[in-house]
Amino acid sequence: MKKKITAKELFEKEKMVFAPCVYDAMTARAAELSGYNCLMLSGGAIAYSMDGQPDMAFGTLDEVIAVVEAITNTVDIPLIADFDDGYAESPAVVYRNVKRLIRAGAAGFTLEDATGIRGFERNEFYNANPDVPNEGKLHPETVCISREAWLAKIKAALAACDGTDCICIARTHAAGSYGMEEAITRCELAKQLGAPMTMCGGLTFLEDGKRIAERDHGMKMWPDVLCIDGKPAVNLEDVNKLGFNFVTMHVFEKAALYGIFKYGNHDMPAKNVVFSTQHAMGGLSEEEQKKILSMRRTF
Repeated sequence: MKKKITAKELFEKEKMVFAPCVYDAMTARAAELSGYNCLMLSGGAIAYSMDGQPDMAFGTLDEVIAVVEAITNTVDIPLIADFDDGYAESPAVVYRNVKRLIRAGAAGFTLEDATGIRGFERNEFYNANPDVPNEGKLHPETVCISREAWLAKIKAALAACDGTDCICIARTHAAGSYGMEEAITRCELAKQLGAPMTMCGGLTFLEDGKRIAERDHGMKMWPDVLCIDGKPAVNLEDVNKLGFNFVTMHVFEKAALYGIFKYGNHDMPAKNVVFSTQHAMGGLSEEEQKKILSMRRTF
């Protein structure tokens, strides 16, 4: 069996790690075959693929663990998992849950300060329904738990990682509720506890990144690089200079849907599979197609 590189080794080796968001074994394997050296398991993408809903936290701990196991049994590159709020309010239970995640094969995970609210109170519901008043913006305490409660979870998660190669990324969404100053302070305190990497939710432009980098030193994650008016919202070289050495992006959801629509729009009217069988997948040879479609890997 191949020895998998750990997230720790990868971040030490690479100046910047650029990872696509995946949501199942097939998207993970496709990413690996495309040349990526790290993966981000997206909670939002899992929500769409498993629940057919925006990320309203309907998923369970068992479901996330099952997806992590499926992916890590399929690829040889590190998987960083979106672990939401740790699926518990109690730090002791977060400790146990992180232990399960590590046993499932995750190379790292994000642990955020969300309240754990499930369902239609989540911000993602309001993002999908802009005409509905956003209660979270009216009442910030419904979005983020207290600084002390989150740091207790981070401390428990770090204890669970002790003696392993798994890394905990302390993830805060306090900027949207309490302002960037509070978010940066939370990142600083998480680093003081021993968190090797931090992440501020809601980052889009370089100016906020500069503000964070002035005080939050060491490794940082830049979540989901965006495209605005046909251009990247930030230049990755500029981001990397500020200490952001882990960057993620959402592309596979749209790519998968495009492929399904394209093949379906040909094969459905024809009532056969001639188009999908003969399609060259962008000019790939038959051998290359077989490699991808078979999902083969060397154990």
